[in-house]
Amino acid sequence: MRNFLILLCCMAGFTSNLSAQKHDYTWLFSEQYITSNDWGEASMLDFNSSPPAITAPDSVQMIFGGTNFTMSNAEGELIFYTNGCEIHNAQHQLMENGDGINPGDVHDVHCDESQHSPGYTTPFQGSLGIPMPASDSIFYLFHIRSAYDPVNGPPYGADIQLLYTVIDVSQNFGNGTVYEKNTVLIDNFESFTSLGEITAVKHANGQDWWVVCPEKVGNKYYFFLLTSDGVAFSHEQEIGHAQTDYFWGQTVFSPDGSQFAYCVNNENDGVRLFDFDRSIGQFSNPRFFPMPEDYGWQTGTAFSPSGQYLYASINLELYQFDLWSSDIEASRILIDTYDGYADPIPTHFSNMQLGPDCRIYVFCSSCTTIHVIHNPDEGGTDCNFEQNAIQLPFGMRQASNSIYPNYRLGPIDSPGEPCDPGIVNSSNTLLPAKGISLFPNPSSGEAIHLQTGWTEANTAEAILFNALGQPVWQRTLELAGGNATFRLDHLPEGWYQLSLRAKGEQNVIPLMIQR
Repeated sequence: MRNFLILLCCMAGFTSNLSAQKHDYTWLFSEQYITSNDWGEASMLDFNSSPPAITAPDSVQMIFGGTNFTMSNAEGELIFYTNGCEIHNAQHQLMENGDGINPGDVHDVHCDESQHSPGYTTPFQGSLGIPMPASDSIFYLFHIRSAYDPVNGPPYGADIQLLYTVIDVSQNFGNGTVYEKNTVLIDNFESFTSLGEITAVKHANGQDWWVVCPEKVGNKYYFFLLTSDGVAFSHEQEIGHAQTDYFWGQTVFSPDGSQFAYCVNNENDGVRLFDFDRSIGQFSNPRFFPMPEDYGWQTGTAFSPSGQYLYASINLELYQFDLWSSDIEASRILIDTYDGYADPIPTHFSNMQLGPDCRIYVFCSSCTTIHVIHNPDEGGTDCNFEQNAIQLPFGMRQASNSIYPNYRLGPIDSPGEPCDPGIVNSSNTLLPAKGISLFPNPSSGEAIHLQTGWTEANTAEAILFNALGQPVWQRTLELAGGNATFRLDHLPEGWYQLSLRAKGEQNVIPLMIQR
């Protein structure tokens, strides 16, 4: 709680200009495969409300097959998204000149809409959108192009080029246009050296951006600087622990931009941590923390809002490091182990994203649920990690979610905070998930028992939302010792979300009705 109060104090100085940078407010996902002739099997989280609204937009005509980036404007409204094959606008239509992204043999196989192909399969951070400094309509989309091995052919390949595409969302009557695309920044085709996960952080001036792309094998990092004049190569740096084999991972800067983490899950890797100088774009003080031998292709990492804690997921386990400790490696704590739930694929722990509401969202592969760290600035299990906390109407393929930088980061002398005070309140919003339960779950709808632990509350306001995010039932529940019983047998089978509020505190619990 001490860290949360510090965070609230910091937010008091949060400028209105920075808090308006809501480019990460809409998250879009789509089903693994769309099997019918109709599109629209997609889910969206909208952080313009709290808790975030869960909807199923019925006009999405895109499958995300690994690459996914969804961009909102400064007010948090969806403006475009991509699956690495093409770019669609807010009307869920192909943006003018938005086709032919990442051209080549992989594009030809994975981007054939007539066959409902699965979308581009680059690293999870294979695409990244950045607003051009001093512009409210121009965006740079950085993306990684793959190619098949010229010797062995498909399915063997590598992610060999970093490209960029420029979008002006004010053109074409507000529907946007792509006026420059597939411009090469890094070309490793001849060496066939694979590139890693793209990330970015603001320059010390609070306006320009450092864009960083690692090589997958070794310890080389490429740096580019995006200014109001465009993007240009700055330098490269070889530093720290060298990755020994091609494998997926996740890169992330701390919310204040002072640290950088790279988590990779294979038998010779773990978490690499660096200090970062936002003025000159340089890493220093390299550290490496091996992880337990639970190898699998899923992994992820995220910093807490204050930057004190670093979370790292390794397939079946979630860990926390205390970066303010004198011995960071020794501070590692096991937060939780995968609970065995399958959806239908096991919901292992994959990449992570710090949300604009200051919670960390932990994704899984090819599933319909999202895990949540409700209080990431609390140490140990007080961080309140809830597995399968959010039920989406439809699933996602290969953890194909957007990975965002901190758009609200300010200059070095006034960095601000990554969270919007408009959607984070002083009551810390959600209660510990382990203190609240519904049973049976799944339920037939008859005699659903609720246990909250809210022993001092007499009533709780309950709203039930269906899979489309629509409210279908609302009651004031009478609590006895924090518990209540109610019926929902009039509702059809399906997934629901029960929102509970008492004494200014709130929690959202998934519920399945099944008969």
